[in-house]
Amino acid sequence: MTQDAAAPVEPAGLSAADLLPIAQNQRTPPEVLEQILEHPALSADVVVALLRHPQASGAAIARLAEGATGAILEVLLGSLDRLGRWVEALEALLRNPALPEVKHSTLQRQIEVAKKRDAEGSKKSLLLQIKELPVGQKLALAKKGNKDVRMILIKDSNDMIALEVAGSPRITDGEILAIAQMRDVSDKILRFIASNRKYRQNHQILLSLLHNPRTPVGVSLSLGINGLSDRELTDLVKNRNIPGAVSRAAKQIQDRRKAPQTSAGGGH
Repeated sequence: MTQDAAAPVEPAGLSAADLLPIAQNQRTPPEVLEQILEHPALSADVVVALLRHPQASGAAIARLAEGATGAILEVLLGSLDRLGRWVEALEALLRNPALPEVKHSTLQRQIEVAKKRDAEGSKKSLLLQIKELPVGQKLALAKKGNKDVRMILIKDSNDMIALEVAGSPRITDGEILAIAQMRDVSDKILRFIASNRKYRQNHQILLSLLHNPRTPVGVSLSLGINGLSDRELTDLVKNRNIPGAVSRAAKQIQDRRKAPQTSAGGGH
C-alpha cells in the first residue's frame, strides 16, 4: 500500500507549530483535519485555521465545541460567525457545560440566524432544481408538489404551469391569499383567483386582489367594491400603487355614503 505523495504528513506526534501549516493548507483532506481537531497539541491559532478551512467537518467541529475549555472555548465564542457554518456546532457549543451563562442568549440568537440561513439556502437550491425541469415534470409537480414547490411554480413564466398550481386540489386558502398579494405573478393567476366563487367569498383574498397593482382593472371593478367598509374604502383611496380607476371608484362610493340623505335619492 503506497502513501499518497500529495497528502499532508500525518499529524500524530507533531507540535502545535507543525499543525498550523497543515490546518492552513486548503488541500488538506477532511480526515486529517479531524485528526488535528483531536490532537493534544491543538492551539487557538490552529482552531481558527480549521474554522476557515473549506473541508472542515461540521460533526468534528461540533465535538470540539461541546467539550472546549479555556483558550479554545474563547476562540469559538469569538468566531460565532464562522462557527455558524454548522448549526450542529453552535448547538453543541450551547450544550458545553463550560459555556458562560451570559453567552447563552447570544448563542441562541446565532442558532436561529443560522437555521434561517440554512432554510433559505435549501429553498434556493430547490428553486434551481425546479427551474431546470422540463415542462411535463413541472406540470406534474404543480399538482402533486408541496407548498414550497407550489410557491416556486406559481411564478413560472409558463402560465400553463402557474395555472396548474392555482387549480391544484392540494392548494390551501392561505396559499391563495399569499398568491393574491404577490406582485410577481402573472395577471392571469390573479384573474383565475378572482373568477373562483369560493375565493371571492374570502374577504381577505378579495381585499388582497383589490390592493394588488397587477390585478387587471376590470377584475378589480367586478369584486364588489360597494360592499367594502368605510375603512376599507379609505385604504383603497389612499393606495397609490393600484390603478387610478380602482381608487376613483372607491372614492365615488365613499362620497355617496357621505352625501346628505336628501341628495341620495338614487337609493343605497
